[in-house]
Amino acid sequence: MATAIDTILTRRSASTRFLAEPVPDAAQLDLIVRAAATAPDHKRLRPYRFILIAQSRRGDLAKAFREAKLDRNPDATPDDLSRAADKALKGPMLIAIVLKIIRDHPRVSVTDQMLTAGAALENMLLAAAALGFGHCLRSGQSATSRRVREAMDIATDEELAAFLLLGTPTRPALARDDDVSDLLSIWD
Repeated sequence: MATAIDTILTRRSASTRFLAEPVPDAAQLDLIVRAAATAPDHKRLRPYRFILIAQSRRGDLAKAFREAKLDRNPDATPDDLSRAADKALKGPMLIAIVLKIIRDHPRVSVTDQMLTAGAALENMLLAAAALGFGHCLRSGQSATSRRVREAMDIATDEELAAFLLLGTPTRPALARDDDVSDLLSIWD
């Protein structure tokens, strides 16, 4: 297993086209979720949860994506609807990222809770990468759709933030510009 800093510095998102079987097994998925739970979390609110979408339910999600597209655009073409539905079928493993933000918590701001959820998600990505799995995050208008939320039993006080796709990369992820010279300033 790579060192932690190597994993962090080499982590890249993979294209959904280049994710294949095998996917994390139950023990590996447990490690990935446990990594999420190590994120800094003031008052231990865990303002997130995850839903593993079973292969047997991908068709139901595709139907919800199709209906959501039609709700947004009643003039959508059959091709538009097909493309919307296909998004639910991409990636060998699909996990929904759900935010459970407490908007009026007396001690923990919404910003702190969002940072916690983001850190939890990054820990998942790093754990997956350390285990040799590729990953990709997808969000979009379907995630906020009533149809999708109802199909997935997302509570009214929760937000469907994104979908995490996991699998074995079939080719290396693209390199990116790692110039960070403009990211750090000094207040003196």
